[in-house]
Amino acid sequence: MKPKLSSRERVLTAIAHREPDRVPITFDAEPEVIQALMRHFGVATRDEVWNALHADTRLVGVDHHGHHIRKEGVVEYDFWGIGSTPQAYSGGTYMEYTHCPLANASSVADIERYDWPTPDECSYETLRACRAANPDKAIIAHITHGPYFKATHMRGMEAFMLDLGLQPEVATAMMRRAEDYLVPALERLCREAGDSFDIFYMADDYCSADGPLLSPEIFRESIKPYLTTLATICHRNNKKFLLHVCGAVRKLLPDILDAGVDLLEPIQTSAAGMDVEGLKRDFGDRLTFYGSIDLIRVLSRGTPEDVRQEVLKNFRILGKGGGFIVGPGHTYIQPDCPIPNIIAMYETAFQECHYIRS
Repeated sequence: MKPKLSSRERVLTAIAHREPDRVPITFDAEPEVIQALMRHFGVATRDEVWNALHADTRLVGVDHHGHHIRKEGVVEYDFWGIGSTPQAYSGGTYMEYTHCPLANASSVADIERYDWPTPDECSYETLRACRAANPDKAIIAHITHGPYFKATHMRGMEAFMLDLGLQPEVATAMMRRAEDYLVPALERLCREAGDSFDIFYMADDYCSADGPLLSPEIFRESIKPYLTTLATICHRNNKKFLLHVCGAVRKLLPDILDAGVDLLEPIQTSAAGMDVEGLKRDFGDRLTFYGSIDLIRVLSRGTPEDVRQEVLKNFRILGKGGGFIVGPGHTYIQPDCPIPNIIAMYETAFQECHYIRS
């Protein structure tokens, strides 16, 4: 066996496309799942759950203090002014976007008049505390969603997609204002709390399970430039860039890689073109795959042995030569996933996915 590494060393070794001692492990889940795992392990804190599952990573958001943050009745408003309302379903509760502050905007002037948040509203208490409590873990810092994704929340998905086709100047204005927030916020994060994290994380969903939601031309014109800017800031500060895109993202990967993205989450293998063999063959020398264990068909509906075989298969394929961090093929494990299947995934990764000394 290879010498045992710290979690941070293990993750960074894999991102450098070298084989660590074992496959790095990541975890996150909906609150109902975390509560069930706390009961299962007999522990009292979230961090004890991560430790029980041998997770090498911790994902931590920066602290926001914007003047938009408030609660009116059951509606909770975030620092962008987006309102969410709790909705109950059979597995628990989720927050549904119910107030899009730019829903009635009809011109670039309307976009510019909005009271946008400013990056000086961020602070880093939670991030610094996480690094202090987990000095050996790979800390992943999150500020906000990407400009495309955030524009869909500010405007509403349907209206924003129509803007892209019918009045692209309005869509572009929204994304640029979100970029005007995110770029200096990342620069501040690196400058003021750079010793508290290793990887920068951003979610920016452009795809369905069948393919991208926009053309390659729109992606290259409107999205690739800000990905390039964010990647440049990360690399200049010796950080790695982890991009979340659900669904069938394969057609966009050449441009995403050209922009400088280092890691891709969640590797939704049930989506079109997302077979692990093809992804590793075509992109495995430049991209680290983060996730990949199918939540829809295997984790939620399979047996523990099905889960074990999925983990071993993906480790054999995606893990060859490094470049793989194992976790769910959706950022948050859902409440319909049986606890035995979750345990099977993490114990298989921890016990059986070791690299042999060369």
